Amino acid sequence: MRSKAMEKLLKLLLILLGIGLGLAAAQLGLALYRLNHQNTDAWIPVAAYTGMGLIGGVVFLLLSRRIISRVSNLSREMQKEFDKMPVNQLLTAVIGLILGLIVAALLRQMVSFLGNGVAGAALTAILYLTLGALGYNIGKRRSREFMAMITRLSGAREKSRIRKHGYAARKYVDTSAIIDGRILEVAKTGFIEGEFVIPQYVVDELQHVADSADDSRRERGRRGLEILHSLQDSLKQLVIDPADIEDIQDVDVKLLRQARDCGGTVITVDYNLQKAAAVSGVRSLNVNELAEAMRPAVVQGMEMRVRVTKEGKEPHQGVAYLDDGTMIVIENGKSLLGEDADIIVTSVLQTSAGRMIFAKLK
Repeated sequence: MRSKAMEKLLKLLLILLGIGLGLAAAQLGLALYRLNHQNTDAWIPVAAYTGMGLIGGVVFLLLSRRIISRVSNLSREMQKEFDKMPVNQLLTAVIGLILGLIVAALLRQMVSFLGNGVAGAALTAILYLTLGALGYNIGKRRSREFMAMITRLSGAREKSRIRKHGYAARKYVDTSAIIDGRILEVAKTGFIEGEFVIPQYVVDELQHVADSADDSRRERGRRGLEILHSLQDSLKQLVIDPADIEDIQDVDVKLLRQARDCGGTVITVDYNLQKAAAVSGVRSLNVNELAEAMRPAVVQGMEMRVRVTKEGKEPHQGVAYLDDGTMIVIENGKSLLGEDADIIVTSVLQTSAGRMIFAKLK
């Protein structure tokens, strides 16, 4: 709520503004009067300035309460609008406003022959108000394109830095890798260098999946949002990029385009996206391939100790599992069900579903 002292101060400023406008109107009227009258009596300027100043002050005094109310309402509406605007949109709107004011200043210099009189002051006000508002609106409406342009420019610099200094490229994480969750533990180890970038449209897709009517999809989306929150808490080099490519609707295509423009690398568990990245000339890292590479090496003749957990399909067979889930079929292992057993690997079979190890008791 406005204080009485502030309201009195605003009224005083409005009265002074009214007096100033009255004096300016008097000056303009006298200039027009002198065009038709060579000699002007001394009392005319005094009366004109005094009368117009008083009229301007009184008019603004009478209108002060309404003006203050309108300005206060406008201020509250602007504050609400600013509160709703994302940071990137507010930033581009302010940049647009500044650029509009700069253009207005340059144009005012071009028409400096008008001088600093009433006409010059009026033109100056019109230029600054019009071009400032135009720049603000353009910056607000074109925020996504502006941020995308900044991303492309910074991506070009990033490519140059990578070529020159060997810096690690940005890692663009797709939706499937976030929902999978293993990227969180991999990132914590520090084995993957560079900045982790998650575009805003990937976050929006996670939110869309989390709001799905299907129970399975909704659970996957919520898990993805939880993993994303953990990534934000754990990684200082994680960035949520607001830049978007509005002429493309598919999230995977957007991700590949953005990674290609910025010289980045895509992290995924989606086999099809990995192949599409290869066709597009974008480097990709598949978490599944990393997990496969990190499995302990098992070769024929290797000895190990495992726990037999269940019976096999064939008579007398037992089944055990490695820590990574690889199944071991043990000949004559049924008799040691629920116990630890020393075994010797007889063969390793690679199938489309993964590895399968065959062994016998030592």
